[in-house]
Amino acid sequence: MKPILDLRHAKIAVELTSRCNLRCAMCPMASLQRPLQDMPWELVEKVAADFRTNGLTVSWLHEMGDPLLYPRLREAIDLFPGCSLSTNAVALTPTVSQEILASSLRRIRLCVDTLKPELYQQIRIGARFNQTTANIRRFLEAAKKSPIRVEIQRLITHETHSESVRDFVRFFELDRYPNAEVIEKTCEPLDTVEETSWHQAYYGCFQGYPFRWFIVLANGGVTHCCYDADGQQCIGDMWTQTVQEIVQSDRLRELAAAFRARDWATLPRCGECFRHPAAKSRLYDGLVQVGTRLERFVPLGPLKRWGRRLFNR
Repeated sequence: MKPILDLRHAKIAVELTSRCNLRCAMCPMASLQRPLQDMPWELVEKVAADFRTNGLTVSWLHEMGDPLLYPRLREAIDLFPGCSLSTNAVALTPTVSQEILASSLRRIRLCVDTLKPELYQQIRIGARFNQTTANIRRFLEAAKKSPIRVEIQRLITHETHSESVRDFVRFFELDRYPNAEVIEKTCEPLDTVEETSWHQAYYGCFQGYPFRWFIVLANGGVTHCCYDADGQQCIGDMWTQTVQEIVQSDRLRELAAAFRARDWATLPRCGECFRHPAAKSRLYDGLVQVGTRLERFVPLGPLKRWGRRLFNR
């Protein structure tokens, strides 16, 4: 019998901090319903030890907050070999950059989104375009001889269609940096499933299967969905439980039964995504859903890695 949350194929994340220095237009940070806090170091070490026992590799060291704000970032990175960081790059100071480059980090994603200064400040509310791009340029130069993979994110929205990957390559002179590339990412409806200036209306499970993630929040709670910003659908608590206790728990079975029954009172965040039956997923979203379902039964192996690179997920 297949496990409800299969750790062999799950995406694993650890939210080092729920604090962020911006309030981005497509992000629910401005209305987050849980405390803004750093994960206590004792918990970071406990989670890392449990993950090692289970052979788990962390995909991302963030959920809602910006990981560069975590005071023991370098130590945390080294506790989770193979992890990646995604950041708005506002706090990518020379000191932080050197700490990152001295760590074992394999990949960092720098989210600049657009090359239009006015639009950038509408998306990344609270940031300054010139400061962020200067941080990125300085980091590219410092990381030039490093094995770290640097991704510069271009956001695909209604407002950015006139820009291209080549524009980003030219702007940041990426031909000089063989370890850097531009990735394109669709703007996900993290804030609302309604249509906005940044994304279309959405309906359905974006991941294709609701128990796709194992995310440890800064307070120790564990959620199964990267859209569950408030931790409304926690499946366990890493303060008091182990990974195996969580994935084998009655709580997980109850939530799976609630999803099958479309019981949105039990699953309020899932209910939000299923609010508009008239909204249709884009082709890419549909492909993600099909691929996720297949992966529960067929090891996709190299095809999965090829697909990730193609779609920059």
